Amino acid sequence: MSDVTEIETLTHGQSSERADMSFAERLRIALSGESPHAFSKRSGIGDSTMRKYLLGSMPGLDNLLVIAEAANVTLDWLAAGKGPMSPGKGGHTFMVAGGAPEGFVSIPKLDIRPSAGAGSIDLYDESEPDIFAFREEWLRRIGVSPKTARLMVAKGDSMRETINDGDLMIVDVSIREFIDEAIYVLVYGGLVRLKRLQMLRSGLLLLKSDNPRYETEEVPLAEQPELIIGGRVRWAGGAI
Repeated sequence: MSDVTEIETLTHGQSSERADMSFAERLRIALSGESPHAFSKRSGIGDSTMRKYLLGSMPGLDNLLVIAEAANVTLDWLAAGKGPMSPGKGGHTFMVAGGAPEGFVSIPKLDIRPSAGAGSIDLYDESEPDIFAFREEWLRRIGVSPKTARLMVAKGDSMRETINDGDLMIVDVSIREFIDEAIYVLVYGGLVRLKRLQMLRSGLLLLKSDNPRYETEEVPLAEQPELIIGGRVRWAGGAI
């Protein structure tokens, strides 16, 4: 059975995984067709290390957590083939039910979903976990202090392909003003937005979407005091 066929079978729930499936096979399924090189860049794990894992080497706990996070699969399934493959509401891959493992820090997930579309405010289902753990060293490497990191989920498609609907994001909430061109969570017109901000020499502020189907919005100087920046997005499935 090819990797693609295995992925499709598991996705549609038409077959349970083989009891003798190796870690390397589960890893290939978790990649969902993404090349090892692309996944390596996105996850921060070395290219050669990823290829060793695909050949049968077993990662340590730290890299298992990173792979599970980047591939959006549960740690139990990835490491031992136990439980559900996808986190979903029953998943516990990164949920912290006490203290975080050594070298990891807990990050709370905020209730508000910043919209990558026209702008809206949604609340999470109360049954979802709200605390996740990430490697402290990795957080600092992407430029955010663990103390000011918060998790949010994107909604909408205006930032596709950079940030897709449902993507989990790490937001640095210590950044409350425009610093440079980047993607920010902001409130404008009473709505929570997720946009790339650009400041022109004239002082005009642009709200840009990475999806070309959406037009750029202009915020004139007179209206800029009404725009509130809630944080800068530092990661969404990969550093941005």
